[in-house]
Amino acid sequence: MIEKHPQAIEATQELVADLQKAVGHASFDRITRLLYSTDASIYQMMPIGVVFPRHADEVAAAVEIAAKHKVPLLPRGGGSSLAGQAVNHALVLDFSRYMNNIVAFEQETHSVRAQPGINLGILNKRLLQYGLTFGPDPASADRSTIGGVIGNNSTGSHSIVYGMTHDHVLAAEVVLSDGSRTTFAEESAGWAQCAQRPGLEGRIYRELQAILSTYAEPIATRYPQTFRHVAGYNLHILQQQRTPNLAKLLVGSEGTLGIITEATLNLVPIPAHKRLAMVHFSELRSAMESVPQLMETDPTAIEVMDRMLLDLTRDKLEYRRLLTFVEGNPAIILQIEYSAESEKALDAKIEQLQSKLHRMHHKDPVIVISDEEQQANVWFVRKVGLGILMSIRGDAKPIPFIEDAAVPIEHLSEYVLNLFDYGERIGVKQIAMYGHASAGCLHIRPMINLKTEEGIRQMRLMAEKSTELVIKYHGTTSGEHGEGISRGEFSKLLFGEELTQAFHQVKNAFDPDNRLNPNKIVDTPKMDDER
Repeated sequence: MIEKHPQAIEATQELVADLQKAVGHASFDRITRLLYSTDASIYQMMPIGVVFPRHADEVAAAVEIAAKHKVPLLPRGGGSSLAGQAVNHALVLDFSRYMNNIVAFEQETHSVRAQPGINLGILNKRLLQYGLTFGPDPASADRSTIGGVIGNNSTGSHSIVYGMTHDHVLAAEVVLSDGSRTTFAEESAGWAQCAQRPGLEGRIYRELQAILSTYAEPIATRYPQTFRHVAGYNLHILQQQRTPNLAKLLVGSEGTLGIITEATLNLVPIPAHKRLAMVHFSELRSAMESVPQLMETDPTAIEVMDRMLLDLTRDKLEYRRLLTFVEGNPAIILQIEYSAESEKALDAKIEQLQSKLHRMHHKDPVIVISDEEQQANVWFVRKVGLGILMSIRGDAKPIPFIEDAAVPIEHLSEYVLNLFDYGERIGVKQIAMYGHASAGCLHIRPMINLKTEEGIRQMRLMAEKSTELVIKYHGTTSGEHGEGISRGEFSKLLFGEELTQAFHQVKNAFDPDNRLNPNKIVDTPKMDDER
C-alpha cells in the first residue's frame, strides 16, 4: 500500500467533478500523482492532480476552474527539468499526451507552428527531409518537449551558432492566468496601442511599459555579460525590441507568466558538411585556457569530455566499442566541430586548427573524424554522458545544482579551477564535468551523498561558491537549465535589489493571484528547503 505523501494537497470532490466535466482526461489517483511528483532534479513535490488537455479550450477551462477553487497550476512537458521547475504542489497540465502535433509548416519562411507537447527529437526528424532543424539542441532532445524547451529557454552544443530558444520563438498562442486567450507576436502597433486592449492583456502591456521605464538603467547594466543566460525574466531582450513581442518574455519564464498552447518557431538549415577534431589534453588547466584561442578558428561547437566520463564509458560494454576517438588516458578531450558547405572549406578549417595548436605548443593527440557515422558515435557518447554518470553505484551521485553556471570564456579556466579546488577543500572527492566549453557553460556535477547532513552541507557550500565566482566573473548561475529551485534563491545576489523588484512586478502583471507555477523565478524557496 502506498502511504500518503507528507506534502500532499488533496483535491476536493468539487474540483475533481468540475475538471472531469470540463476536460476529457484528468487523474487524481495516488500513483499518477507520485509519477508527476518528480522531474530530473533532486526535488519531489506532490501535485494535486494531473490534467491531460486535448486542445486550447480545455486549457482555458482548467485555468478557470483552478481559479474558482484557488489552486495553482503547473504546465509541464517531458519532465526533464534539472532544477525542479517541473514540480509543484499544483494541478499539473501535461501537454505531451495529446497536444503534441505540428500545426503548420512553411518551408519558404523556414518556420513551423507546433503544439507545446511535441517532442523536440520527433519534430526534428520530421523536418530532416527538408534540410531544416530547430537550432537549439539540448542533449535531452529525445525526451524534452517544445513547451519545456521554451519554458527553460533551452539551448545546446551549437549555441555559439544558433543562440538560445528566445532567438527562435516568433510567436506564441497563450492562455493567460484569468483563462483569457491571446497571441503574443511582434506588434507593429507599438506599446501605446497594445496598452489599450481590454482585460488582463491590456494591463500586461501597460505595466510592462512602466517596468521598462522605471528600471531602464539596471535592465541595461545588471544582466550577466554572457549570452548563455536564463535566470530571471527577459526584460533585457524586451528593452532591445523596437516593437514589443511578449513571446520572447515567456521564453525562460518556467510556466510562471502564461500557458503556451501553440508556438511559431524559426528553423535553420542543416549544414552540408561537418568534421570533428578530438583534441586531447593531459592537464585540466591547459584545456580550459586553450578555449578562447581555439574559438578563433571559427568552430560551430567545442564540447568537453573529462576522464571520469571516458572511464565510465569504458566500463560499459555497450559503449566501449565507440571510444575509437580516444588515445591513451587524457584528462580532457575537447570535441571541436566545424561546419561548411564544402569539404575543401573544412580542410582549410582543420589546417587552421592544427596551425593554432602548433603555435600553442600543444603536444597531445589530435584525432580528426570525417566519417558521418563515426561523428555520430562521438555525439552519442557525449549525449549519453548524463545517463552514464547517474548510473554510478553507491549513495554519492553527480548531483545537478551548479551544473548550469556560465561565464565569459576568458574566465572559464579560473572559474573551473577555483571551483574544483574549493570542492577538494570541503571534502568533495570527485567532480564530473562535461558540456559546452565554447559557450563558457560547463556542466559541473560534484559527487555528493545527499542522504547525509554532510552531503547537504557540501551542496550548499558548493552552490554558494559557484554563485560567488559567477558574479566575480560576470557570468550567470543558469546558462541553460533554468533557475527552478536549485538556483532561484541566488537570483537576488545575481541581479540586485532593483531587478528583483522588477521581476516581482512582471509576475504580478501577468499573474496577480500567483496561480501559475508559484515560487519559481520569484519567491523561490531555499535550495535545501525540505518543504
